[in-house]
Amino acid sequence: MEVDGLVTALERIEHAARDFMHPAGKPDAPTALLHVLTECSRTLGHPYGIDPGLDDVRSEASRHCAAVQENLAAVLEEVRQLHLTVSELLPSLVRIADRE
Repeated sequence: MEVDGLVTALERIEHAARDFMHPAGKPDAPTALLHVLTECSRTLGHPYGIDPGLDDVRSEASRHCAAVQENLAAVLEEVRQLHLTVSELLPSLVRIADRE
């Protein structure tokens, strides 16, 4: 793997993480971040042997990406389930409120 691929992956992750933390006008930021992490995890997880210090930091970033990817996927699923539950509940509650 080329270092250019690692740089590109890190740039994409940085951009998606920034958009996730500051989602002004970007409602799909969580999904976009998950997509980027999924695409870039293999590139980031590859040992490049450039410099031991840099490789340690790259490895740490890879671990953080994996943790975020796992947790974010779970959060997005919970949000989907919440949306479905609320969508099922809301019409009945609106009908009840309209009767009162």
